[in-house]
Amino acid sequence: MRLASVVVCGWFLMGFSALAETPPAILDVGKLPTASAAARASYRDQFLVANLPRVFALASGGAYGSGWGTKTIEESRSRALANCASKGGTDCKVYAEDLAVVWPGLANAPVPAPSAPLIEGTGFAFVPDSKYLWHDPKTARGLVVWSHGKGDKDERGQQTPAYVRWFNNAGFDVVRFDREMAWDQPDRAAQWLRDGLAQLRSRGWRTIIAAGQSRGAWNSLQILDTAGLADVVIAVSPAAQGTDAGNVATKQGPALWTITHAANAPKTRVAFVQFAHDPYSGDQDDRVAKVREYMFPHVAAGLIIDRPDGFSGHHGGDGSEFSQKYGACLLRFALDPTPPGGC
Repeated sequence: MRLASVVVCGWFLMGFSALAETPPAILDVGKLPTASAAARASYRDQFLVANLPRVFALASGGAYGSGWGTKTIEESRSRALANCASKGGTDCKVYAEDLAVVWPGLANAPVPAPSAPLIEGTGFAFVPDSKYLWHDPKTARGLVVWSHGKGDKDERGQQTPAYVRWFNNAGFDVVRFDREMAWDQPDRAAQWLRDGLAQLRSRGWRTIIAAGQSRGAWNSLQILDTAGLADVVIAVSPAAQGTDAGNVATKQGPALWTITHAANAPKTRVAFVQFAHDPYSGDQDDRVAKVREYMFPHVAAGLIIDRPDGFSGHHGGDGSEFSQKYGACLLRFALDPTPPGGC
């Protein structure tokens, strides 16, 4: 993880210095008071790439502690202070919560994301995600449009996978492509996404990343039939419809064949991710073969993360473990002049 952390800190500096903008206070590791080298490394490598709610605490002697993965900020705060105390801290105080620095004398809250949808229509909306730092089209490095899955509950407003945090930390705004369940049919949603990506690019974001999980990933692959909509597509556990193990979604070979053959996006990089024991992916060897043989020749670059060790199931890419292991690689794939061919 140490090598990846050095890379991502470079992305922080490159992303903001190129725009003549000061990085948000929450990202400035150099401002941590009373921090030991270990505290700074933990803050940079773990806290900053964790999803909300999250809390980081410090003590005058260099002890530190963090808390995330809880349901409430109070639980994260309690965990961070307890972890700090367990390292010998006798005067542990909270340094940062969620997106804001709260330390006395250094307190700094970021500019909030717009509350209103940027684009909306019957059954869908493109909504700035308040759980992420917000810039704007003129100062952001780019935009991640994240598309949720479709299951047996309303997915609108749910937190994105933690790997998206790497892109936000590097200067990307994050917008959710939210769909109402009753209207969320695969081809209809794909057309909403095509139209939305075109409109968002026209507003000035320089680099557009279409990322998604499950049906959101499927829709993100569908838009590859139209050149110029996205510079990067990140498709994690793509599935056509539903989360019922008996659903026809488990037999998606012909539909994926159609998507791979329709690809015509010669300037778009595509990352395809799948996990072992995913009941909605069908023949996983066949899926990889189709993507390699029929899709990748018609895009700018391809990356496959295929059934990595230690990850399993349809939601294998959601957690902090996937973010910490593969987030930096996905960021490099999206932004390096010569994208890596593997992670």
